[in-house]
Amino acid sequence: MSYGIRRIKKSFTKALHISIEDHPKIVIMSDCHRGTGTWADNFLNNRPIYTAALKHYYSRNFTYIELGDGDELWENRRFSDVFHTHREIYSLFQQFHDAGRLYMIFGNHDRIKENSAYVWRDLSETIPFYESIIVDGLDIPPICMFHGYQGDLINDQLWKISRWLVRYLWRPLEIRGVKDPTSAAKNYTKIRHIEENFINYSCQERCIVVAGHTHKPTLMKTDCGMYFNSGSCVHPEAITAIEIQNGIANLVKWSICSGADMGLYVCKEVIATQEL
Repeated sequence: MSYGIRRIKKSFTKALHISIEDHPKIVIMSDCHRGTGTWADNFLNNRPIYTAALKHYYSRNFTYIELGDGDELWENRRFSDVFHTHREIYSLFQQFHDAGRLYMIFGNHDRIKENSAYVWRDLSETIPFYESIIVDGLDIPPICMFHGYQGDLINDQLWKISRWLVRYLWRPLEIRGVKDPTSAAKNYTKIRHIEENFINYSCQERCIVVAGHTHKPTLMKTDCGMYFNSGSCVHPEAITAIEIQNGIANLVKWSICSGADMGLYVCKEVIATQEL
């Protein structure tokens, strides 16, 4: 068994189990990388789109699951700075949480939430974070959700070194066009290797693997398994998500569209569909 598969398998040994019968409508997002509103906040331009999408899903009784890297806590040391920049979003999270429809997974960029329930001091309650979640159902294969850094050595076992490099070296160089070598989203060879691990794990465990990390939106079915990726919320002028309901997974894109009256509005487009 490869190192990557071993790490993925270990990540699910203490997974939180929830039931599709209790959560019949699920939306999955990941890799928002919410920052502090500076030039380095890659999420900021898409905030209006993301906020509109959250309101849409809340009003339609979806359960929101975030697959990690929600907050950019490699570049930014203090969560409070992120919170105050995006206060409306955390208020919406509180509403989902109060309704029993919020589940959060940590990623490599917000892995400081791993040791205990991460206390959002500005919210009324502590919201727990998990390494993995498994959605069980009578009529579907288990849906195994995690961020996806597991087995990606530089972002897994060496994550503290990578955080230091991003915070003090690559962040100031990014503005000069230097690529961050720790980023899976910008390394296509690494993406292929990571995806192979996800697919192999899906085949071995007979489950649907759902991840983030690569920023590459995907609904993939192979001869022996399925692998989905929710993409990210830092695409140029768009965010992506996966909706699961009625035994169907839809990969959707939210963006800004123009109407016949030349007005602008937030719109949703289904870009792929897969039966579970």
